[in-house]
Amino acid sequence: RTFQRAVIDTEDAGFYRHHGISLRGVLRASFRNVRERGLAEGGSTITQQLARNLFLTNEKALSRKIAEMLLAVQIERRLTKDEILERYLNQVYFGQGAYGVEAASEVYFGKPAQDLTLPESALLAGLIRAPSYDSPYDRPDRAMARRAEVLQRMVELADIKPAQMRAAQLAPIQLVDKGNAGFIGIRAPWFVSYILPTLLQRYGEDVLYKGGLRIYTTLDLAWQAQAEAVVKAGIDRADHDKLNAHQGAMIVLDPQTGSIRAMIGGYDFRASQFNRAWQARRQPGSAFKPFTYAAALLRGIPFTTMLQDDPISYTLTDGTTWEPKNFDNKWYGWVTMRYALENSLNAATIRLEERVGPENIVALAHRLGVESLLQPTPSLTLGASDVTLMELASAYGVFASGGVRAAPMAILKVTDSKGNVLEDNVPQRTVVLSPEVAYMMADLLKGNVRRGTGAAANLGIPQGGKTGTTDDYRNAWFIGFTPTIVTGVWVGNDDNSPMKKVTGGGLPAQIWAAFMKPVTDTMPKTDWPRPAGVVEAVTCGTTGLLAASDCPDPHPELFIKGTEPTTYDQSHGTSSPSGAAGPSTAAAAGQVAAGQATAVASSPASSLPLTVTSPRNGSQVSAPFLVKGTTRAGAGVHVAVQLKAGFLNMQVADADAPVDASGNFAYLVNPAVKPAGGTFTIVVSAAAGQDTASTAVSVQEQ
Repeated sequence: RTFQRAVIDTEDAGFYRHHGISLRGVLRASFRNVRERGLAEGGSTITQQLARNLFLTNEKALSRKIAEMLLAVQIERRLTKDEILERYLNQVYFGQGAYGVEAASEVYFGKPAQDLTLPESALLAGLIRAPSYDSPYDRPDRAMARRAEVLQRMVELADIKPAQMRAAQLAPIQLVDKGNAGFIGIRAPWFVSYILPTLLQRYGEDVLYKGGLRIYTTLDLAWQAQAEAVVKAGIDRADHDKLNAHQGAMIVLDPQTGSIRAMIGGYDFRASQFNRAWQARRQPGSAFKPFTYAAALLRGIPFTTMLQDDPISYTLTDGTTWEPKNFDNKWYGWVTMRYALENSLNAATIRLEERVGPENIVALAHRLGVESLLQPTPSLTLGASDVTLMELASAYGVFASGGVRAAPMAILKVTDSKGNVLEDNVPQRTVVLSPEVAYMMADLLKGNVRRGTGAAANLGIPQGGKTGTTDDYRNAWFIGFTPTIVTGVWVGNDDNSPMKKVTGGGLPAQIWAAFMKPVTDTMPKTDWPRPAGVVEAVTCGTTGLLAASDCPDPHPELFIKGTEPTTYDQSHGTSSPSGAAGPSTAAAAGQVAAGQATAVASSPASSLPLTVTSPRNGSQVSAPFLVKGTTRAGAGVHVAVQLKAGFLNMQVADADAPVDASGNFAYLVNPAVKPAGGTFTIVVSAAAGQDTASTAVSVQEQ
């Protein structure tokens, strides 16, 4: 009741006496408008203001004023005074995005309207005239002065006593934190707080809040709700497990358009409005490594390149020594580039950085969308320079989109109250990588999810991703993507304090999977199409050269055309086939690239056919599974199967397979150990007299 009287006394003292129009108010406004040569004051009653707010615009024109008066008369005929006042108080604008007294009471004071005190009621009533000019956040002195005017008016109209006025004037203004004001009840406050400064800059507060604008955004409310739920659940789980991880953030982008589909900036918007999805700069750890590998591809360095993973030492400018180690404090010797990335080996990756050049890695990261300052030091590739979650996820989007950089966008279109289009935004797309390099990087990062540190995020669909963990567990990241979605997750603390063994492959990967599984369950499981410039060849994992028949670790590998090996591995006692370099190499690579595992003969005179028909290269299998194929009738066939999962590498089958009279053979593989995310390398060899043949197939475990 006190608030209602404050509004009536301030806005329309004759509210209960007039019939929608106050002649005294009109004359007073007319006199002032003539004096100031313009429509400076409207002289509108509460009923007229309701008519304008419900049906008209704020345009200062005589025609609008006449329409307002006519509508006010009609409203008075159809509604009681109390109904008019109720509707007015439920929709009038109080600033900070608050429409209606309930919203205003929550926004400014964090309480329901029925609990407003006299000083609070007077302050809110005073805001109706000019909510921006009299804002208690931006102009507290003006707000205090305006509150005093309202209290004085209430005394003049005998609604409060002078003693009440004096006590209310002495009361301090105690407000909700400004960062939280304006977002009470909003379903996606992190996203709204992200776009609001842009909209205010373009249109101003009056037009934005009172101009009837329609704003179309990229946000998916269902995804936003899912993202908020999984981030909160993940941090709650960390708190329950006493992991000292109190904050998290998530960004979800469409890599084809840059559209921001969901954004979570922290655990609780009410507690802190700092948006960690785009405002916080943190060290990304190993989540930065893919830029080093992409830079290597651009310089013609294939994934079969051998890198040395052993102790390495640097003397820093301050005289101290830096000796980076692997996460598990082990060394792995000579490894391929693919193995180094999948298992996030630090020394091997630093040696690759030295070969590529840190300044080239910086340039590439910037080109892909990382805008933060990057230092071209040896620790660059290990994620020593701070970046934001949004720019890191956006840069990974280039791998997902076939080499196209799509700048993040949130606002699609804005129209005014009449439907006129004020802005109509289109994706800002720039080609920054070749389709071949983007495809190769997507395939490389698939391996990190299937076999490497990101296995906790494996959904069994076409997906790539990379983990990141910084020193002392201060930051943990997982950035993962499919052809249609890029989602980044960060977990840590605002004070940068260490967590308790929270790694990127742990909590962030689990949060990522919890969000992505229901989202991708309803989508087609499409894979990236292989560009014509990418070929496949069977190589030996110990050297990166083409696999000969006695290679202990043969597996298919991808190459950008022209970078595939041209010589066979001779380190296991068998000479390469005659003419292997040149045409025969290209033929072997082309045959495997066509999706058919085809024999690589072990002697120039061999004419023994050998084909594995099932399973196919790159397919997924479930235990037990059949290895089937054809060869010459009467030949002997041997099947050897290795399982790789992370650092596990073990033989799960090594036996002869029966061959029928037509040359068909089949062998049932039933491994005793089969962890999720493993890779089976199947080596099939055949012999008939002096003729021999061998081929290899690599398949994924579901």
